[in-house]
Amino acid sequence: MARTLTSAIRLLEALPVFAGDHRVQVLFTVDTRSRFSSGAVELIRGLPAHAIPWETAPDIDCDLVLAASEKIDFQPARAVPVLVLPHGVGFHKHVPDVDSAETRVSGVVAPEVLRQGGARMLVTHPDQVRHLTTLVPEAAGRTVLGGDTSFDLLTGSASVRGHYRDRLGLTGGQRLVLLTSTWSGQSLLGTHPELAERLLRELPVDEYRVAAVAHPNVWAWHGAWEVRRILDTALKSGLLLVEPTQGWHAAMIASDVVLGDHGSLSLYAAASGRPLVLAAFGDEVVDGTPMAELGRTAHRLDPAGDLRPQLDAAIREHDAAKAELVADALFALPGRALQVLRAWCYDALRLSEPDRPQPSLTCPDPREALPSVYSFEITGTVHNGATVALNRFPVQAGGHRPPPGSTAIRHVGVDVRERNLRRFADAATIVRGETDDDNRIGNWLITTLERFPGCRMTGHATPRGCDIMIRDGRRLSLHAPAALRDAGLLTSALYTLMAAGSGLPGEFELRVGDRSGTVTVSR
Repeated sequence: MARTLTSAIRLLEALPVFAGDHRVQVLFTVDTRSRFSSGAVELIRGLPAHAIPWETAPDIDCDLVLAASEKIDFQPARAVPVLVLPHGVGFHKHVPDVDSAETRVSGVVAPEVLRQGGARMLVTHPDQVRHLTTLVPEAAGRTVLGGDTSFDLLTGSASVRGHYRDRLGLTGGQRLVLLTSTWSGQSLLGTHPELAERLLRELPVDEYRVAAVAHPNVWAWHGAWEVRRILDTALKSGLLLVEPTQGWHAAMIASDVVLGDHGSLSLYAAASGRPLVLAAFGDEVVDGTPMAELGRTAHRLDPAGDLRPQLDAAIREHDAAKAELVADALFALPGRALQVLRAWCYDALRLSEPDRPQPSLTCPDPREALPSVYSFEITGTVHNGATVALNRFPVQAGGHRPPPGSTAIRHVGVDVRERNLRRFADAATIVRGETDDDNRIGNWLITTLERFPGCRMTGHATPRGCDIMIRDGRRLSLHAPAALRDAGLLTSALYTLMAAGSGLPGEFELRVGDRSGTVTVSR
């Protein structure tokens, strides 16, 4: 039984406990009366599976009800056990109660439901039992100690981190910054909706990439089109917006630092060993919980300060031992979520467990890779006349601002795959990918300069590097190590050298992020 998109997603994490057993039939139903139910039925039907209409579900003669929503309003045809799985970590957040003007603690089943006797709440740590019975005395004796499927996916998949980074399109030493936002006005997105754009504007794209995960309630309430409309500038600047139904586990494993708030994903990040910086932290947090402690001890973002030094400091100062302390306070049975859940479910069904072991699962791959960026604002410096260092920033993110007193040479570089035609009018360098026809290379280099009077250089990729045409008519070939065979980088490096008055050396050193090498220049 699902009630929201969030609860549907969490239920699907639990269902491998029944995989391959012909004695069990799994049926789905969605209580669509929640304001956050949008997308839940579509998710289930997309499996594809059949979702029974909510109005007819009580007529089904079932033997066990699994839910991941505490708002249970389900009366089956006969008394059956009901297990309420958590849809987050613990019980740490006050949320509005849709049935009154009061607030309630998210995840806590109503006392009147618990008094009926059939419902149990799965908790992941004994401390949660003490916390629950303080909030709702009726919870005494109504809990089941189990594991956390999301935490097990994060820790169990950590060994294939490189695979997820490859699937996301990360290269070399690029650092992935992951934004995670809960819902409501006190969330990261509610407090700092411009943060993704700022990151993309301030972080060099060859050293950092940015992804974001928004709470499923954000998608359910606004709709996917509206979420993407709001983040349009960031998306066109290279932001990967991870869909709520698949990919956030992989993105977190692949990340190098997490920017979060008081949502459960901040706890998952801290417990699984990711450096964490809190960009927002609402007063909705329940005192005395692990989330409240995280708010007291984690790095806090200074929104008025430069972002890069703060992220780098969080990575540099990260203490891996603290992750174990956070995990120990949240998860009493790490790595055993499906195993313990299967045992409880089969006992409730009065069936013997399958004789095969419960498999250990890895989290699914992200649906999309980090999007490509084709227009850059490039800042370059030249050292000793023969070493060029470049930083590239997405033009769409809006005007990177070098520090005061910087002598960096700035220009705009555009790849022909750019779809915003206005970018070409601002470009000092325009480049394109490789072709087998040398005559076509020469023709393209010349005609592109003719077409765009503001362009100073055109560059065309070759198997060994790049061919370049300068507006004064000179044509050059640049040969570079494999890691630097990028027409945009090579053309911008030569532009920076010449703009600095260094002339045309026979070779020069190019440094971009963690990549460096010698580039040779020939006529």
